[in-house]
Amino acid sequence: MKATGSASRIAWFCAGAALGATLAALYGYGSGSAPDERWQLAARYTARFAFPIFLTVFAASAWNRLAPGRVSRFLVRNRRALGLAFATAHTVHLVALVAYNVVAGTRPDAVTIAAGGGAYLLIFAMAATSNDASVRRLGRNWLRLHKVGVYWIWFVFTFSYAGRTFGGQPEFAPWFAAAVAALVLRIVGARRAGGGLGRNVLGGRRSAASRRKLGGRLRIVSAESPARAG
Repeated sequence: MKATGSASRIAWFCAGAALGATLAALYGYGSGSAPDERWQLAARYTARFAFPIFLTVFAASAWNRLAPGRVSRFLVRNRRALGLAFATAHTVHLVALVAYNVVAGTRPDAVTIAAGGGAYLLIFAMAATSNDASVRRLGRNWLRLHKVGVYWIWFVFTFSYAGRTFGGQPEFAPWFAAAVAALVLRIVGARRAGGGLGRNVLGGRRSAASRRKLGGRLRIVSAESPARAG
């Protein structure tokens, strides 16, 4: 699939993500005993399902630049569909997270609301603008939106897993390591392209073909509640 993608391909990716996230929620829900624990685990497993989808979107271009192959080329061709699939899966996570807070009678703190809530606003904004018409209409603002969004939500994910890893929960270490490795891969890939971390996204004038290629980049990432999801 080219950068613009086909509606049917995107629909299949999103349907698969919705199904996978729903199964993850059901597995988590069935693993708990008390109602609040059931929804907490449902939120945790849906986040774990969505996170690897995000990583493929986050690192696909750098991977393909550094070590091109069939898999990396497939991921680059399908970044838009994968990004929308992530948005779909993480919306299921949001439903489970809200259900947990309602059942448990808790309210997220201000930091969680600001960081996680802001991340979800960015996810939905990027999903809504993941089309060629929005790329043409927004121009450089489209690039800014997606650049801010991808790093904002990467940070929330990483902060969440780092807090658990260094807070005495070593089972979260692989998730934290994967997030850090994806960032390193992205930085190295950007430098290989001849620019800094952001120059390959925002720097310089681009040809029409390059702008069309950018239309396929849905760089959306996930916000996982640092307090309860994961």
